[in-house]
Amino acid sequence: MRVEDTAQPLKPVTDFRPRMPEPPVVRLISIDDVSIHATPATSALLDAFYIELLAFERDDDPAHAIAYRAEKNRLIVEVFDVVPPRDDFRPVQLATPLFDAFVRRITELEMPFEWQKGVAPGLETAFLQDPAGNWISVEPIRAVG
Repeated sequence: MRVEDTAQPLKPVTDFRPRMPEPPVVRLISIDDVSIHATPATSALLDAFYIELLAFERDDDPAHAIAYRAEKNRLIVEVFDVVPPRDDFRPVQLATPLFDAFVRRITELEMPFEWQKGVAPGLETAFLQDPAGNWISVEPIRAVG
């Protein structure tokens, strides 16, 4: 007997399991959560920057005053009255499929940024500071194919 002879037509089945929300489209290029610093005066501006421009989602974490959720990790903002000196000068690295819209929007807002060209052909990143003065590097996620 052939498989085609015994096959029943497929019918949709109702799935009663709760649906998981889709993750944000922005990627935080890191192994674990990343911490940045801000002052109380600049922390209010961070929502507009990270949520509206970069499509992060606000994470209600009781352990941290401000946390943004990316695709897999979180960007945690530690709020200080006086920002402590930085241990290093590495930027927070982000990747987004909305890169062209992001560059267009920061250009409209006249936010200063620099283009960085990579060694791979066509690799460009926008290098800028967030409202709290933290350096970030934003690169595009390109569809393959």
